[in-house]
Amino acid sequence: MFLVADGGMKEVLAGYLGRSHAHRGLGCAVFDFDPEQDVTIAPGRDSDVYRRHSGILTLYQATHRRAVVMVDEQWEGSPGAPAIAEHIERGIAKEWAEYAVIVLQPELEAWLWQDNPNVAKALRCPADFREILAKSKHWPEGMTKPADPKGALEHLKRHHRADQSNAAFRRLASAISVKGCIDPAFHTLRKALCTWFPETTYS
Repeated sequence: MFLVADGGMKEVLAGYLGRSHAHRGLGCAVFDFDPEQDVTIAPGRDSDVYRRHSGILTLYQATHRRAVVMVDEQWEGSPGAPAIAEHIERGIAKEWAEYAVIVLQPELEAWLWQDNPNVAKALRCPADFREILAKSKHWPEGMTKPADPKGALEHLKRHHRADQSNAAFRRLASAISVKGCIDPAFHTLRKALCTWFPETTYS
C-alpha cells in the first residue's frame, strides 16, 4: 500500500508502475499494482502524511503486506527531510515488517525533469523547453535538473501553457525513462521494490 500526499503522486506512481515495461526498467520482477486499490491519498496532504501515517495505514494491514509512505520535504511547518524520515519510520516500524519511507527533495516534480523530448509531449509545451528554462534561469546549463522543480513547471505553465495537471504527471511518468530519473528518493523506492520483488529471469 502506498500512502501519498496528493493526487500528483498517485498519478506518477500509476505512470511509472502501471506500464508494461516499467518493471524491466526498475530492475525488479513483475508485481501486481493497481493505483485504485494500492494507493491512498492523505486527506490533509503532506502534513497529514507526517502526523497520521500510522493510523491511515492501519486500515490496510489486512489487505496489504508492505507499506510505502511518500511525502514532499517542502510544506508549511516541515522539520526537514531527515526529521520527516525518522519520525515516519519510527511510527510505521511498529506495525509493518516491510516498509519504505520516501521523502522527495524538495518535491514531486524533481522526479519528472529530464532532458527528454517526451517531457514536452507530456506537458504539451514547446519542444525547446530546455532552452527556455535555461534562459529563465530555472534550469541553468550543466545542471541535471532544475533547483526549483515546481517553479520550473510553473514558469512553463504561466508563459508557455504547459499542462500542470495530475493527468500530465501520469503521461510524463509513463513516457520518460525510468533509468533517467537520478533523484535519490526515487532510487530509495527502486531499491525497496527490487528487494521485495527480486528479478530472477534476466540480468
